[in-house]
Amino acid sequence: MDTPPPPPADEARIATALADPQRLAALHATGLLDTPAEESFDRLTRLAAKLTGAPVTFVSLLDAERDFYKSAYGFGEPLASARELHGRTFCHYSLVSDGALVLDDVTQLPVFRDVPTVKSLGIRAYAGIPLRSEEGDMLGSFCAVDFKPKRWTEQDIEVLVELAHCAMREVRLRKALQDAEALNQQLVAQIQRVDELNLRLSEMATTDALTGLNNRRMFDHSLQLELAIVERRKTPLSLLMLDVDHFKQINDNHGHEVGDTVLVAIAQVLGGCARVIDIVARVGGEEFAVILPNTDTEGALEVAERMRTAVGQATWLAQPATISIGVATLQPAEDASGFYSRADAALYAAKAAGRNRVELAPAGGSA
Repeated sequence: MDTPPPPPADEARIATALADPQRLAALHATGLLDTPAEESFDRLTRLAAKLTGAPVTFVSLLDAERDFYKSAYGFGEPLASARELHGRTFCHYSLVSDGALVLDDVTQLPVFRDVPTVKSLGIRAYAGIPLRSEEGDMLGSFCAVDFKPKRWTEQDIEVLVELAHCAMREVRLRKALQDAEALNQQLVAQIQRVDELNLRLSEMATTDALTGLNNRRMFDHSLQLELAIVERRKTPLSLLMLDVDHFKQINDNHGHEVGDTVLVAIAQVLGGCARVIDIVARVGGEEFAVILPNTDTEGALEVAERMRTAVGQATWLAQPATISIGVATLQPAEDASGFYSRADAALYAAKAAGRNRVELAPAGGSA
């Protein structure tokens, strides 16, 4: 059942087909080159050998300068381990054949008797079925060979054709799994990006853009949380309200850029004086607030005085500045509004008393 020998011009066609960028792209896109043997392919070549009686069967993928055998049944060493072959092979002629390439005795055909594997491997009979992608790109061949002349029957070729279709289904499956994994990685990357954006949006919603401190929204939320903790644990809670003294004069005399620099610097000083559990926030133009969890009046006054002194002694400020501070400690049954109002009233008392000082809000009333 010999296929008529190809014309001499097929050598040029083979060289062109082997180097065809589109074909090579389709081949490499399968992700099968240089991959280990897989039972799903080996099962097909074993079955081909059993049904056709051929001692060697293989799935050949044709790279630009080598044949890679995804499955190789019946080959001896070193080919069985290397699973690749360089130089002209019968599969190259299958590459430019319209259909199956069937050779009963290659030594009787002038074009084929000089193929290197006739001498190196002793091949005498060959049958190869093209493996084409859905787009028509030739990836390789599903092949059977014998070391003696063999009369390939129509049934042999039908078997090889069916198994070649099965091999291509495996190829498409691997490609689909590969594409799915790539899409999954893209999806994971997109999810991570969305998470990063959401985190950034959350930070923007709760962080003061100028100083990097918590903003008023975050302060209000944190205060409610701390009040809930106090209700459960019965721990003390104090609040500081702070205002930069004569800040309008700083802006008027030195410009808003200097004023902004002063606010940023003071925010850093306040943060440096606070504990990890304290919540420092910018709640207005030049107003700051500090929530002091698990802190009684004595502790709150100590923190307030430390902050006032640190700001007043900060010689690295763009413009020397001082702060006034009001201190309040939460009273029984007091809500957030009342708590805040008492600390704010104490702040205004500190400013009214000459600024650059700390005033304590009296229990149960305004300062």
